[in-house]
Amino acid sequence: MMKVLFGRFKGRNLAVPAGLDVRPTTGRMRDWVCNVLRDRFPGITVLDLFAGSGSLGLHALSLGARHVTFVEQAPMALRAIHRNLETLGVTSGEALVLRRNVLQYTKEAAGRIKVELIFVDPPYESGLLQTLAEQLRHSELLQPGGLLLLEHPTGLDLDLAPLSLWKKKTFGRSTIQIYCNERDTSDGSPAAAGQD
Repeated sequence: MMKVLFGRFKGRNLAVPAGLDVRPTTGRMRDWVCNVLRDRFPGITVLDLFAGSGSLGLHALSLGARHVTFVEQAPMALRAIHRNLETLGVTSGEALVLRRNVLQYTKEAAGRIKVELIFVDPPYESGLLQTLAEQLRHSELLQPGGLLLLEHPTGLDLDLAPLSLWKKKTFGRSTIQIYCNERDTSDGSPAAAGQD
């Protein structure tokens, strides 16, 4: 079990699916993500890709996100997401859970929906991160000014131009990078790269 660290669900337990293919984001990483993005969560729409237990998306809801779509294929992970949503009392208007192939879903959804934040945390050994990152950096899924958060093995070199690196933090063997979509935006969204 893990706990929600912030917001309206703070202190509540979350179910975590068992299995070698599921690698929950650590408490330190979730703490950093929530602190960095705290002011951006209220009212936004979020995509949680390779959602696992749904921890990142649930923290977004806890801190005020308007809606989160969880995309996952593994049956045990999907059961954990549904259990967590039920335990926390999340309404159907706040969350959608899809059993889909992430690469297929993001191709089909581009042009149909736009979100302000995308979480991407595929299994490290899958090799899917580079393929998906390449797809998302040119995708219309991310709104102008929106953020793309990637969790990946430390040492992996990513070039997501035209997206701009905003924040980067390494936690041992894992690194989180947050990119900003600055295309067609003049709203003062974060532009400069930064490391905390």
